[in-house]
Amino acid sequence: MPTTDTKQIRKVGVASAEPEGWETSRLVSDIRGRGVECIVFNVSESVVRVGDAKPSAQYKKHDLTTLDGILTRAVPGGSLEQVILRMDLLHCLERLGIPFMNRPSAIEKAVDKYYTLRLLDMAGIPVPRTVVTQYARDALRAFRRFKDVVVKPLFGSGGVGMTRLDDHEIARRVFRALEASNYVMYVQEYLEHGHRDIRVFVVGGEAIAAMYRVGSDWKTTIRHGAQPEPCRLTSELENLAIRCADVIGLEYTGVDILQTRRGLVVTEVNSSSGWQGLQQVTDFNIASRIVDRFFQVIHESQR
Repeated sequence: MPTTDTKQIRKVGVASAEPEGWETSRLVSDIRGRGVECIVFNVSESVVRVGDAKPSAQYKKHDLTTLDGILTRAVPGGSLEQVILRMDLLHCLERLGIPFMNRPSAIEKAVDKYYTLRLLDMAGIPVPRTVVTQYARDALRAFRRFKDVVVKPLFGSGGVGMTRLDDHEIARRVFRALEASNYVMYVQEYLEHGHRDIRVFVVGGEAIAAMYRVGSDWKTTIRHGAQPEPCRLTSELENLAIRCADVIGLEYTGVDILQTRRGLVVTEVNSSSGWQGLQQVTDFNIASRIVDRFFQVIHESQR
């Protein structure tokens, strides 16, 4: 992908929960290296004002309404009120005509595991059998059906909070504890995958790279110690990952895929994918590819 002309782009923002994070730093460095001013801001620290003559969204001394585009690296978690306010801020900025990558509407779909899985399933994309409920009795019925399950938080990333259950009594106790604490139970059949999965990275409708994530146990996230290994991008992997990105509406995403006896099965589509592990087994600059597409999105909005 050729470097995008930046002559009409003066100042952009990167929305990040970790302003000093590895991925954020590389995005900012690439943007500034093209002669474009870049503001890194945390949505949770932004202030909005209503009723003034001009819409206002402020991060420290920076007026976010003056940005030519916003690259959403990550929106911080929090209480329901906090998350709603943060997403409302992004939606309002988009309504003012500021182009986004990824768009707030796509982020809202991707952060909800149930909603993501339902949309993929409706599009005919293979996903694990999953039961989502607020009641322990229904979660136990799912456990009896699947025998071996993975329980995940409805919101979250990096494998945090994931638990595998293959004992009925332990499952009963876990589900009752989750019900007592008013949690939603996301109960997914465990699929044997040889302690590895595939992460395919999609940017602008193109699958640009892939890796195996090889773990010492069933958890295969880099955060849990899995190691990245090169993975050849087959046409089947490319087409599957691109379809997932299109269904959720993501300009850039990491799609997590298991190789199972049933074939390829999609487990996650991420709106704030990291690529530090993938960069270790990729011979081009992933951040630069993301910024190329980001600037294209801005130029397309200016036509």
